[in-house]
Amino acid sequence: MELQFSKNLVKYRKICGLTQGQLAAKLNVTPQAVSKWENGSLPDSELLPKISGILGISLDVLFGIKQEQAEQELDQLIIQKIRQTPLKERADLIMQLYYTAISAYNDYTLSAAKYPENLELETYAELRTDYECSIARLNDDLKYCCFLKIPENGVDSYTKASDNMIYLFQTLANKDAIEIIHYLGSCYRNRMQSLEFISRQVNIPVNRVKKIMDNLDRLGIVWRVSADISDTPTIIYGYGHNTPLTCLLVIAKSISGYIRFHDLSIDQYSRGPFRYTAPKELTPVPEVSLWHEAED
Repeated sequence: MELQFSKNLVKYRKICGLTQGQLAAKLNVTPQAVSKWENGSLPDSELLPKISGILGISLDVLFGIKQEQAEQELDQLIIQKIRQTPLKERADLIMQLYYTAISAYNDYTLSAAKYPENLELETYAELRTDYECSIARLNDDLKYCCFLKIPENGVDSYTKASDNMIYLFQTLANKDAIEIIHYLGSCYRNRMQSLEFISRQVNIPVNRVKKIMDNLDRLGIVWRVSADISDTPTIIYGYGHNTPLTCLLVIAKSISGYIRFHDLSIDQYSRGPFRYTAPKELTPVPEVSLWHEAED
């Protein structure tokens, strides 16, 4: 049993990307102690639940009493759970799964954090590491989550200021444009509409509606076709219920509201997600000394 424990400790420590020193720090023991365990000895019994929690496996798996469930079985369990959940309740389940996954980044607890309920204040869960960043709004009136895996070279190459990106923000920097998008997003799928019809619905002049709709057409957010519905050909517009645009507007609301309250905020990053090339003469910011280290 000791031999199987040692082999599994090495195996799952490496799977978790931990060195002996990092595991020792999480357990508040010396690296030499971890080295002894991996060479045939056993830790004190009170440390065993902590070790299994950090490695994300059960004690039975750690001691080789049973094999770890295959990764694909976890996928099947998630699929089964979602399919067994009523359609109207699946969004809440997804948020719970997301919240549980984010809570796993907290090295100071061994169990998943409980999803908060009956929130009176606008509250967010946030994660920032050198490899991913994520934000979620937790309130019942509107829940969302956004998870970004940070590439090795940062997100700059994808988010650089292209002409179309600037054109998008210029188009959206207008109350009428957002009003029209709200209206289009409330319509049924595959509904084509004329400028005059849209103008009456949103109470915005036709010439203003035309300019905004043409801007959205240039960005691929709406499309326009010529229809022979009278003696004179008429241009009509369709809206594809653009998912990224919907998410962008929702997240923009969070940004403009200044995020104040968190329930689960995990910061484990040393640098931001961008890799802007700074001038060579810039030097790293010096560490701020603690009060007891400051000079009198």
